[in-house]
Amino acid sequence: MEELYTDCPELYDAIQSEWDYDRDCAFVRELHDRDPDDLALLEIGCGTGEHTRRFAEAGYDVTAIDPNEGMLARAREKADVEYHAAGVPGIPVDREFDLVVAIRGVINHLPPEQVGPAIEDMVAHLAGDGVLVFDNSPLPPEGNEVAIDIGETDTGTYARLVQMNPDGDGRLAWDQLVVTPDGEIRVDTRPMTPFEDIDIAAALSEHGLEIEPIDGYGPGDDRTVFVCSPR
Repeated sequence: MEELYTDCPELYDAIQSEWDYDRDCAFVRELHDRDPDDLALLEIGCGTGEHTRRFAEAGYDVTAIDPNEGMLARAREKADVEYHAAGVPGIPVDREFDLVVAIRGVINHLPPEQVGPAIEDMVAHLAGDGVLVFDNSPLPPEGNEVAIDIGETDTGTYARLVQMNPDGDGRLAWDQLVVTPDGEIRVDTRPMTPFEDIDIAAALSEHGLEIEPIDGYGPGDDRTVFVCSPR
């Protein structure tokens, strides 16, 4: 069940409202000396469009994909760019991009056997002098304790219980239960994969990429960001 992604994208936005989207987009902007108006950017896993909106406002020619129609509906309200309901592998666009980005654990949503094909797909859509940027979230393979989150939306207070539980197959079940401001209960369960940075780096090298691993998009970010370019 993925009610938070499919049915409640506005609630997802409220839960994620303190994320530093500006920092992430500034990181990407600094990778190129060229004016964003001259650059085509493919955003994989655009979600509700917070990064998308910022990239579009900066002047990039943005194409954004996400497999969740509910999230895309929310994103379309924020930025007038080209959207596709799709994920990786399976990018449904026949063109190359100066920048291909997959921000905030997009790769961790994939099962291990899909990482290689996903990287191959991203590389196939990367221009010869392009840059691929994506990150690996430091997920706890053993799972974690239940966390409680209480926050505000435009319509009132929500409460959320969240926990990652090992599924016995090397993946995690990211379980969330959210009580909405109007008292409805939403359940969201999705599989996530904890990857070692060294395994991601090896998969990237196999596809002919020069790799620069960086500690986060900026202060306060504990994920590993891989900045890659064709050899």
